[in-house]
Formats: sequence, structure tokens, C-alpha cells
Amino acid sequence: MSTKEKEQVQDQEQAINSEQVFDMLPYVADLYEKSGFDSYRKEIRKKYQGKKNVDSLDPAIDAVRFILKNSNKVKDEFFNIVAIAEERKVEEVKKQSYIKTMRSIKRIFSDPDLVDFFKEAMQ
Repeated sequence: MSTKEKEQVQDQEQAINSEQVFDMLPYVADLYEKSGFDSYRKEIRKKYQGKKNVDSLDPAIDAVRFILKNSNKVKDEFFNIVAIAEERKVEEVKKQSYIKTMRSIKRIFSDPDLVDFFKEAMQ
């Protein structure tokens, strides 16, 4: 098994538990609010509403682009979310490699059940 495959298996084994999710909620709410994503989400909806032949990835790419542009406003929230998911201290997460942090963020925000839960909690 390659190193990458081992890391993927390790990531899957580190499932986020209920306690961690509830600890993340305030940071996710702050991320959503401080970045202005709610307003932008509505803009994305209007932009693509009624359009035909739209690649389903286009709205997602727009959303990711917006979050990246505004990441400086919410970097502490990202660090806290990753620290909770990895069960580490925020200072340790800040010092780890960028790739490891991004891998954790991707794992958290690509989990459909977790994202649905966060969406429901924001409403």
C-alpha cells in the first residue's frame, strides 16, 4: 500500500463523532457569517436560476472561489474546525503542513451527512 493510500485509509478511520460536530458548530456558524457566504450563496442561486446547460460544478466552483477569497477573514475558524476534527491543539494545526490542513478541510466539508447537518443547523 502506498503512502497516499495509507493516509486515505487513516483519514477514513478518523470519522468525526457527534461530540466533535457539536464542538464545530459555533466555528462553522462564524465562518458562514464572517465570510458573508449567506449573501453570496443567494447571489449564486440567482445567477444560475433558470439557466440551461449549466455544469453542476459551476456553482460549487463559484462558492469555493468565494470562500478562498475571503479565507483571511475566517482562518481562525478553519484552524479551530480542523483542530477539533484531528483532536489536536489549534497551535499544532497552525504549524502543520498546508496540505494536511487542506486534506482535513476537504474531508470535513465533503462529507454529505456532515454538510447537511451544518446546513440544517444554520437555518
